Amino acid sequence: MSRRVAVVGLVAYLAVLASLTLGASPGAVFTAVAQQARTFEDLQWVRAGDVERTANVLVFVPVGLLVCFALPRVSRLWVWVLCVLLSLTVEGAQFVLPGRDSTPIDVVTNSTGAAIGVLLAVLLVGVGRLRARRAARQPVRQQ
Repeated sequence: MSRRVAVVGLVAYLAVLASLTLGASPGAVFTAVAQQARTFEDLQWVRAGDVERTANVLVFVPVGLLVCFALPRVSRLWVWVLCVLLSLTVEGAQFVLPGRDSTPIDVVTNSTGAAIGVLLAVLLVGVGRLRARRAARQPVRQQ
């Protein structure tokens, strides 16, 4: 992914993230998803909190991934730290917003999602480099 595409994608995704995390609480959605999941025999244990924690992880995966590609020269550890700081900022804002709840577990789940995104970026870059090396070793065929 080019840096320019990553930056544009990151800015767009941060706008979506701001809407999700600073707008109206999605608690009713989490409850509805949990109720729907419980209609399946093996998912009777699912509660709204489980859905919320899963959503918190999933929503930060793209953040970690996009920041890696937007800031290719920044160490991946620092990218993750930036994502953790973003999560702390969001939770701090939610602390003062009416109708929103801010909890330490949200920071942990958001940070876990960011770590998954960073690891995914490392994996994608590694696979790309491996393919490029293999392609460079292949003899050029003449027609």
